[in-house]
Amino acid sequence: MKKYKDKLLTLLKPVQARPNLDFGCHNIVVEDKNYLICRAIVPDIAEMLEIESAVYAGDQPWSYEDFEKHIQNKLTSLYIVVRYEDRMVAFAGCDFTYGPSEAHVINIAVLPKYQRQGLGLMMLETLQTEAKKYGCRHLSLDVRRSNLEAQALYRRAGFKEVAVKNAYYKDEDGLEYSYNLVNRNLKKRVEKGWKKIRI
Repeated sequence: MKKYKDKLLTLLKPVQARPNLDFGCHNIVVEDKNYLICRAIVPDIAEMLEIESAVYAGDQPWSYEDFEKHIQNKLTSLYIVVRYEDRMVAFAGCDFTYGPSEAHVINIAVLPKYQRQGLGLMMLETLQTEAKKYGCRHLSLDVRRSNLEAQALYRRAGFKEVAVKNAYYKDEDGLEYSYNLVNRNLKKRVEKGWKKIRI
C-alpha cells in the first residue's frame, strides 16, 4: 500500500516543484583525452542515429521521433552527447519519471572506435550524479542477457542485477540492473580516471 501511495504522490507532484534538469556544456578529460559533453539538442539527432547504426550493426532501434520526443522534454528527460575534436562519439539518455523516486537509463551508445576508453563509465556516472541531484533514490537500466560486456560495465559503475525480464526483447530475455543513489558520494571522480573542467 505504501509503495502505491508513494507512486501516486510522485505522479501528482507538480512539475514546477521538481528540480530543473539543467546541464551545461563542459570539457571533461577521460584517459588523457579532452572531450566536450553537452545536453543534446534536436540538430544532434542525425549524428545520434549514425552512432546507433554503427553500434547496432545497421539497425536503428530508436527513431528520429523517439529521440526528438525525449530531447524536447527538458523537464523530465536528459540526453547527453560527447564530442571529440568536433565529432560526436557517444551519447546517453535518461528518463527521470520512470517510477517513484527512480530514473531509468533509456539509451547509451559509444562509437566502436571509442569503446573501452572510459566513455561509457563516464556517461553512466554523469547520469548517476544528475539523478541524485534530481532527488531520485534509484537509477535503473535494462540490458540483453547475452550482452556480457555491457553487464560488466554496469557492474563497474556500481549497478546490481535485480530482475530477469522474460522475453523483454523480441529474441531474448532482458536483465534489469539498479543503482542505489542513497548515501552515495558521487563528487570525487578523479580516481576513476576522469575529471571535469567547466567552460
